[in-house]
Amino acid sequence: MKTQKFILSLFLSILVITVFSVSAEVGPTYAIVHCTVVPVSGPPVENGVIIIRDGLIESVGVFGDITIPEDAEVIEAGDMFAYPGLISAHTNLLLEPPRPPSQAQQPASTAQQPDEKPGWQKAELLAFENLQIKKTTIEDLYKAGITTVLIAPEQNIFAGQSVILNLHGENKEAMVLKQPFGLHINFVTARGEYPSSLMGTMALLRQSFLDTEHYFLYKTQFAKSPGGLKRPQYDPFLENLLPYVVEKKPVIFNCANLEDIKRAIRITEEFKLKSYISGANEAWRAVDWIKKAKLPLLVSLDYKPPNMSKYVRQGDALKKDAEENIYPANAANLHKDGVKFALTTLGLSKSADVLKNLRTVIKAGFPEEVALKAMTIYPAEYLDIESLVGSLEPGKIANVVLTSGKIFDEKTTVRKVFVDGMLFEVKQAPKKAESTSLDISGKWKAVVDSPMGAVDMTIEFIQDGSNITGSFTSEMPEIGKWEITEGILSGKELTFSISADIMGQSMAMEFSGTVDNESLEGDISFQGGSATLKATKIPDGGVEENSL
Repeated sequence: MKTQKFILSLFLSILVITVFSVSAEVGPTYAIVHCTVVPVSGPPVENGVIIIRDGLIESVGVFGDITIPEDAEVIEAGDMFAYPGLISAHTNLLLEPPRPPSQAQQPASTAQQPDEKPGWQKAELLAFENLQIKKTTIEDLYKAGITTVLIAPEQNIFAGQSVILNLHGENKEAMVLKQPFGLHINFVTARGEYPSSLMGTMALLRQSFLDTEHYFLYKTQFAKSPGGLKRPQYDPFLENLLPYVVEKKPVIFNCANLEDIKRAIRITEEFKLKSYISGANEAWRAVDWIKKAKLPLLVSLDYKPPNMSKYVRQGDALKKDAEENIYPANAANLHKDGVKFALTTLGLSKSADVLKNLRTVIKAGFPEEVALKAMTIYPAEYLDIESLVGSLEPGKIANVVLTSGKIFDEKTTVRKVFVDGMLFEVKQAPKKAESTSLDISGKWKAVVDSPMGAVDMTIEFIQDGSNITGSFTSEMPEIGKWEITEGILSGKELTFSISADIMGQSMAMEFSGTVDNESLEGDISFQGGSATLKATKIPDGGVEENSL
């Protein structure tokens, strides 16, 4: 009976991974205990507790003041810090790369054909429809503590419309927080067609917005009194602009330099748009404009100087100073001038660069506590999702990041991540293995035990120095064969990955524990739960016993 419950536990975990966000009726319950809770919305809580139930934060407080639910899986986090999941309010990750036209599709001339849509006219492009959800990319974002992202198309003048995702699982429909969020516009030129200059781009934007206003007014007039009026022709491009020009939904201008920021502010004021300034690496140079305009500011952590920056074009010494000191101080200078903003990962593709660049802007004078707000409650406010995410408070989505120390410390690593109340183990970079005299190769009699029950299994390890591979097998056909990969034996510490096939469903797990010549003990973690593993070595030529 216990074995059947264990199989059911693992299988339900798989089902929860794929179905949880769709049905959203019942989720797992966790109690994270003895951690330092940093809610961001209030002071840190020492020896804290976070209760997670059905994907939401049920309670936050001091251990002893909060009752631990009987059905909760307890996560012992005595040496960890708990933070709200970080938010990147602008990224181009997780999108399918643009597909170049095939040879047959390419016209003989680059000139626009009579019935061909201009290349800059991509307002209808939805980031959601072009998502390419990669597990490796999401895992990389977890390593930076990021659980929520705004994803936007990146090319063309009218780039398209963004989506906000909570990075849970691999089902894009289940991840959506807002779809679409806003229209993204770049101050660029068109290749091989009008506009070929930034002056032309500004004229094109103005004309497009004027056409949208006229289109709306004529449609409205025709709907009220069609008599004597020519029926308005449907225009897909202007239809896509209506929510942003008329209904005043968010328009995000990607501003690569000082002049782009001025352009965005001018056109915003002219058409009374609900605009955001993103990128903004030279925002400190336009601080008076920004403070007067009072637009939401999304500052990229990719603080490289623009190619046309005056600091780049006046010799190698000034260019080096710009790269190492001037541009990394953008955030600090804005803060000193009283400008509030969110930090984004726009332009960054590696999680290691996110935390590294955050540490750099902090060293340049940006206060650490403000940097945390700029990656949590500030972007949540700007994206109008502050009631859902951005801080650790009862009732909010359970996006929780457990770290080995203060999140921006150089040696800190992200250990565990909860997204929508689901637990994801963050795989740590392999440590350099210590020499070991142990030989664990051979067969081991094992018991895998979870709150739902236990199952007997046989482990066979294959050892090559400190590298471990092998497999788990069971007499239960439902369990299947589990493959052991990426194992490292360092002294008496043993870690490895497990790839399991349970009742026809794939599942990834991680083991961490200790081992000697005769016994092994540790924890197996998997999405949605965990189990303990205990094993004893079977002597060569020995007979397997029924239990440990």
